[in-house]
Amino acid sequence: MDRARVNNVEEFLVREMNAKKVPGFSVAVIEQNNIVTSKGFGYADLEGKIPASAETVYRVASVSKTVIAVGLLQWMERGRFRLDDPVNRLLENVQIQTKFRKQPTVRNLFSHTSGLPVHVDPVCFSLDETISLGEMIQRSAITVMPPNQEIMYSNTAFNIIGYLVGQFAGEPYPTYMKKNLFDPLEMKTSSFEQSPEIRRSMAQPYSRNKPEDPIEKVKPWYGGSNPEKPCGSLFSSVTDLSHFLIAQINMGLYKGERIVKDSTVREMQKLQAPAGRSRSGYALSWKHTWYYGNLLLSHTGGNLGWTAHVAFYPKLKVGIIILCNLNDNSGWRPPAREALYLLTGGTFSFDPQGGRTKVTSQRRRKLVGTYAHEFQRTEIKLEENALVIERGPEKAYLERLDKARYLVHGGGSDGLELTFEFDSKGTVRQFDLDTEVFQRYAEDKRLVDTKADLRGVWRGNYVHPYGYFSMDLTIKDPNNASATDILGNVAQIADFRSDHGRISGTTKFKIPQDYVGRGAEEFDVTLNLACIERKLEGYMSLKSRIGESKARLILTRVS
Repeated sequence: MDRARVNNVEEFLVREMNAKKVPGFSVAVIEQNNIVTSKGFGYADLEGKIPASAETVYRVASVSKTVIAVGLLQWMERGRFRLDDPVNRLLENVQIQTKFRKQPTVRNLFSHTSGLPVHVDPVCFSLDETISLGEMIQRSAITVMPPNQEIMYSNTAFNIIGYLVGQFAGEPYPTYMKKNLFDPLEMKTSSFEQSPEIRRSMAQPYSRNKPEDPIEKVKPWYGGSNPEKPCGSLFSSVTDLSHFLIAQINMGLYKGERIVKDSTVREMQKLQAPAGRSRSGYALSWKHTWYYGNLLLSHTGGNLGWTAHVAFYPKLKVGIIILCNLNDNSGWRPPAREALYLLTGGTFSFDPQGGRTKVTSQRRRKLVGTYAHEFQRTEIKLEENALVIERGPEKAYLERLDKARYLVHGGGSDGLELTFEFDSKGTVRQFDLDTEVFQRYAEDKRLVDTKADLRGVWRGNYVHPYGYFSMDLTIKDPNNASATDILGNVAQIADFRSDHGRISGTTKFKIPQDYVGRGAEEFDVTLNLACIERKLEGYMSLKSRIGESKARLILTRVS
């Protein structure tokens, strides 16, 4: 590999990390069987002035998913299950709770198509506060849609994967992973447990509630269960993860020793769950996308105090690992795909004037409009006869690749493919980008019952990243109502208004104790609902000092 390119990438990463005020990070570059470079920048411990190095240990967050996936695939090779076996037939002592006829399969777990919601890490500062992994799964493994309906990223799915590893092995999954993956891969400072040895080599994690806030030290924490949640609790260094990535690049081989079969790695890296009809989506654990024309397999990670990004081009046999000791709660992740592009000779020199796509046909003018994914609105517009995509304040240009596919230039999706889908009449019904599907937006034309008497008790369930919860909304009169919060406590709704079939108001919900350690103790809640077909439908916004989310609500009258 050209040393000048490596130097260029290192300079690029230092600029990016300095701009984000990252205390320290480590990076490794892999080509075929070799570690081209591995080193640290900045500080593993800012106060102690301990420099980051290639051996510094970080919690790699959701990059853990790609590693625990290999552990379970080893049991597939031993004949313990097949990818399309229903998960509940395999599980002992715990079960996925589902009301749907179709059952999630193991393949669904690996490809985020099980119908299980995300469920982020609880934060415990003592092992005494944790529960068993089985109990955590039993609480969180509740499907909210049938399998294969859509891609819905799920931590719980990979907790089940780790649980099955331990169940098949007859020992805690961290013990199995050490003997069957870390030892043969010479990953000497890697573990799913915070042993004293790991703690001694571990960087000091830092966080900030918002990107503009000062950074704060994060105390050592546990992911809510014992053993810790396999979805995001791997501790490793860039040197160790390089060995794992070498095995992925070389079809399961590391220094002549086979970790998994060639056919298993091919299945692991194959697109399993596309976003719509696009070429992007999820393989088995890996995100499967196309970046400036190259197939890219990658995974990011982020939890309290840590961020990570691993990416590689399987056909070019080149990869990169970046681990950081900062999470600023903005959703930012280390720029691994950009760095990898630079390593392989790419340049970021897009000219918005010369690179715009001229829109000349009536068919392509039909691409213009509003699209939506969950609560996100996106606009496809014409700007000086060129196609642009706007998401909030972010704007990017679309370069035509063929009739349906476009290359995104600019913004957070720079370099990725966007695929439009058409119905039989040639009308655009959606576009697919990364792992998400954006449907053509249409206003809900169902009638609001403006004469409904909304007094009484209304009940329903909702999904939040902290779990699956129920709510009782009690409406006493048009200006007086209360709701049960996440903990089941009754919260009075301020500024409540019930008028012509619509209700609104604000309140505060206490955050579960397991999540207070993430940096907030309560949510500011805003309700917006309408009476449609004898139900209250709409959404609830939950905002805290570290972020905001929305939950869809459908409430049915119970009294």
